[in-house]
Amino acid sequence: MPVDGPVPWERPDHTAAKHDIYRRYLERWFPILLGGSKAYKSATYAEGFAGPGVYVGGYPGSPIIAIEALLKQVPNPEPVVKMIFVDDDPRCTKMLREQLNSKFPTRPRSREKLPISIELGTCVDKLEPQLDAMDAWEQPILAVLDSWGNVPVTYRLLQRLARNQSSEVIITLGTQHFIRFVSKMGPGADEVFGGDPNWRRIDTMATGQAKRQHILTCYRQTLSKAGFKYLLDFELVDRRGESLYLVFGTNHRRGLEKMKDSAWEVDRVYGVGFRDPRDEQAETLFELTDPALAPLGRLLLARLKNEPKASVRVETLRDFALFDTVYRPEHVIRTLKGLRDNGLVESDRSGLYRSSFVRLAR
Repeated sequence: MPVDGPVPWERPDHTAAKHDIYRRYLERWFPILLGGSKAYKSATYAEGFAGPGVYVGGYPGSPIIAIEALLKQVPNPEPVVKMIFVDDDPRCTKMLREQLNSKFPTRPRSREKLPISIELGTCVDKLEPQLDAMDAWEQPILAVLDSWGNVPVTYRLLQRLARNQSSEVIITLGTQHFIRFVSKMGPGADEVFGGDPNWRRIDTMATGQAKRQHILTCYRQTLSKAGFKYLLDFELVDRRGESLYLVFGTNHRRGLEKMKDSAWEVDRVYGVGFRDPRDEQAETLFELTDPALAPLGRLLLARLKNEPKASVRVETLRDFALFDTVYRPEHVIRTLKGLRDNGLVESDRSGLYRSSFVRLAR
């Protein structure tokens, strides 16, 4: 539904950090797909909730950030990059056109090389038809579905994106809408979760944390069922303790690595840190460049408890950190050293290396 209030609006800290992640990831994504001998003939960047392209104070919106990342990292004007921006508020689509004209008074690429579609309507009604109309399928697509609300994205679209080669999704998952209105939501809400009504079990849960975690778990399962092999989800937490989830889906390990690298490089001036949703103590608020490793330690201990009689290769735990936590693989050895120093784990040699084996201390 259209924005309730003035357009443009203030830029929250979450959004500033999130856009920094987008920029850093796009600066990696565009040259990987469009450069070198194995370049694709085209790529598409699509937003289902594009906004007006600017915030109060003149901060750029994600459509501007995406175009700037392309121009910075792919100076060669030959690759075809398609841009699709959908929003259901006419003030936003009008202002976005104005912002594009203002930021890029001289078109940086020809219409054939950089076609841009700005569509008025909902993500559900307009995004998939625009992907069809712009012949985006069978080439890479990055779909940013930044709703801030109840993720009104069809399961069918997620399935098509997961099946499409080298395509990925970045989704903002707002849980509060589901928690507040679960009793009033009809079958359409189940469709967000691939038709599975299991998310409604939040009605039986006592705490907000448990409800949020359950919704996130259900949505991860939805993306996995849709066909995304690798998932990264994390909670962005600002100075006030307010949070939102970002969920990233891809079918390429390299994409997961690059997204995690982008997240960990976010500028600390935004005052936003990460929380790992899998940490039962929900204690994982930390500065991005100086992580607290205790939460990863708890996650590694839980992983090792699944194999109490067997040693586990450190490289296996590095993969666990990459695929199942917000942490990077390079955090693992440092964390294991701390666990060993505290008598919680044992290793097969005095040093800890990727080829080492560790197990719970006896």
